[in-house]
Amino acid sequence: MGRTVLADDAIQDYVDKLIKNSPWNLGLIIGQLTTQKDYAVRLIRTPEPVEDEVSEEEFEEDSTLDTAKKRRKSDHRPESLSDADEKWAATHAKQVIRMLPGGIDVIGVFALASPNMMQAAQAKLRQILFAIHKTLVKGQVVPEEGGITDRILLQICSSTRKYTCRSIDVGDPKSSFRPADWKNHSGGDHWLCLRSDIAIDLRIPVPVRSQNQTFLKQLQSGITPYCKRLCGGIALFNGKLREPTESLDQSESKGRGKGRDKGQPTQQIQEIEFCIKPEADNESEARVVENVAKMAVCGCIHSRAYVYGKAEVRDGIKALQADVVRSLMARCELLYEDVIDVVEEESVMKELYNTPVRVFGKLPGTQLDFCDYMFPDEKMEEVTDRIEELLDLSITEEKLDFTCERMATEEDMATTEDIDSESNSEDLKKSNLGFNIGTVIGGVVAAALAGLSYYILGET
Repeated sequence: MGRTVLADDAIQDYVDKLIKNSPWNLGLIIGQLTTQKDYAVRLIRTPEPVEDEVSEEEFEEDSTLDTAKKRRKSDHRPESLSDADEKWAATHAKQVIRMLPGGIDVIGVFALASPNMMQAAQAKLRQILFAIHKTLVKGQVVPEEGGITDRILLQICSSTRKYTCRSIDVGDPKSSFRPADWKNHSGGDHWLCLRSDIAIDLRIPVPVRSQNQTFLKQLQSGITPYCKRLCGGIALFNGKLREPTESLDQSESKGRGKGRDKGQPTQQIQEIEFCIKPEADNESEARVVENVAKMAVCGCIHSRAYVYGKAEVRDGIKALQADVVRSLMARCELLYEDVIDVVEEESVMKELYNTPVRVFGKLPGTQLDFCDYMFPDEKMEEVTDRIEELLDLSITEEKLDFTCERMATEEDMATTEDIDSESNSEDLKKSNLGFNIGTVIGGVVAAALAGLSYYILGET
């Protein structure tokens, strides 16, 4: 039996708009995959390809959002679907994943074209699905065990407006397409929201063997053990531990209201606390390691995830954990691109950096959020332009939520302490806003509300 995809009603309006504006289109399907049914919440047209201003090797190494910003638009778009660039589509998918909350992912690809063009592009569409999967898996620091590897291909005929849906197992290079059922569905009021404010206080040594790695690699390697402990920990719902297979939705009445409130969705929001295992401290495994630097990552991040109403407790926990990991790694990549010249080309002895803070907005016609990351020196126009380009939606400053996290202030900087001293995690929890990463080499740095510190150690 093939997969069943329940598609939000608003998707049809979006498709009608695309058909009017262009003879063919290619883009992403975002939503949620489950063992029973899949949920498509939005289609996102892939923006026009750009010409690289970096080498092919650099592109393979780091196809991230800011790298894309350093490229210029090409003179013309491909003439047909068959000429689409699978690497560019995969880059777009990586950028979009950063902007989605936990539980919401790129679940497939859509193509809109005439029958002849669509028929000629079948091999290309398969390549694009596998290229996207390869790129997203490469960026995972905590591999997903037992995850769903089926992805959706939605083909829309621009002449008849007929939908043809198929699925393919991108985890198997030899797999072939199977029929899938695409059904319109109005289910926006069935999404459950999970939130958590998480205090981060990490001390990361950089061993000699890693001194030739990029700053990004050092940072990712240092944060990965924390991410793994987080995913192996437990979660408390309002201070209580719940059974993994228990229904996440605890509302007494799941029906709609009456009278004037009838049809008005009421979203259930659950606050979660994570209990994370401490680092292993086994004396039998103790050994002396020579380090060339130390990093400190301190602050508090806001995490958010969504699961469909019939989800179990373990599904919600998994989605929220994935969001924390995704958010941390996104900040690492963006910070690296922002300070690469300082960290890797200059002999900075002491420095503290703010990572970008997370801002949220609503996906039109849904109860789901998207997010973006904003640096202190960025203009609001840059943020809204980026959202418009990558998510293909128009938004104004008034519709963005900046209250979940904040930039570190001078007062925060003044309270920083020695990198080897014990920080007050309770203060971090109370602040519950903002995150930064500082980079320091060979000295003392204090932990602000959001930061990473990188020390290069001297003979002392």
